[in-house]
Amino acid sequence: MRRCPRSPGLVEVPTSVEQQAASPATSELRLPARASALGAARKYVGEAAAAFGLDAEGCHEFVFAANEAVTNAIRHGAPDEQGHIQLAIAVQADRLTFVVRDYGTFVPSIPENSSRSEHGRGFALMARLVDEVQLSSEPGSTTVRLSKARA
Repeated sequence: MRRCPRSPGLVEVPTSVEQQAASPATSELRLPARASALGAARKYVGEAAAAFGLDAEGCHEFVFAANEAVTNAIRHGAPDEQGHIQLAIAVQADRLTFVVRDYGTFVPSIPENSSRSEHGRGFALMARLVDEVQLSSEPGSTTVRLSKARA
């Protein structure tokens, strides 16, 4: 297995085409809904991206987009009863998908007009870094899915 740059350790992600075609490989992780958990989230995603076979640039883009999604869940979402948010990685054929779920209800904001604003640009940034971004929201749950195909 390969490693994402600056990310020690490995996450076991099956890479055989036969395994992936039969059923998607999935791993899940629950993290405290605190900014101090962002490093663990990046490590989890980076190891999976490298094991999946993304090149260094693709790995960096995927981790950066996932970091933004987790940051949004922590800042704007709500944790479960134990104070956690849920992360998952799914591998299917040539696509890697990262999912983050919090337990708040998404309320869209209007992006600020200032080019210096640090808020309101997260989804546009994620969309530039991955192949697909999906947002699902219902009362008490917000889920963001990010997918990237192997080159």
